[in-house]
Amino acid sequence: MSTFCGLTKEYPQVALDLFSGKDVLRARTYLLSHVHTDHMVGLHSDVFARHLKKHPEYKLYCSEVTREFLLTSNKYCHLRNSLVALPIQQACDVNILNDVNSEQQQLQVTLLPAGHYPGSAMFLLEGHAGNVLYTGDFRLKNGAAAKIEMLHAGDVVKPIRSLYIDTTFFDPKIMYIPDRGNRFPVCERKGITLSTVG
Repeated sequence: MSTFCGLTKEYPQVALDLFSGKDVLRARTYLLSHVHTDHMVGLHSDVFARHLKKHPEYKLYCSEVTREFLLTSNKYCHLRNSLVALPIQQACDVNILNDVNSEQQQLQVTLLPAGHYPGSAMFLLEGHAGNVLYTGDFRLKNGAAAKIEMLHAGDVVKPIRSLYIDTTFFDPKIMYIPDRGNRFPVCERKGITLSTVG
């Protein structure tokens, strides 16, 4: 279960993986890392739907696969006009309206492969407040992050001001984190084919 509050200190106008609450509804841009319910709290609510309808300039960004998952569900297809799919490992400019002075603030958002679930992504935010990496749920092989080009500027790792790591397994009651190999026999018995990412 994710315990992330939905907002970063650096970019409070961007909400990540939480779509309810007074502070989150003050955001101007929304990011969804993947379609697991603990990262989608409030996404189906009437309050969030009305919020987006009232502000059609506010968008919900996610990966292409995540967008397709949402649009095939009757529970989320009402978000169609607000959903914007971003490509993986390609920096994209996202403009955020400043309600105080009506100016556009530019933020570069890059989706990075998270390896957790089809369509799952980490978010690299680059803007005036520095570089921020939000992981959501991630499951990369050892050394895989070092190979993600968008985390580098030439041969040097980009400076990351803040790293927001998913806290699912930070609970002391969870003593065992299953590895990918443990999942395959169960899935094979059920006729499900899996492949690893990262």
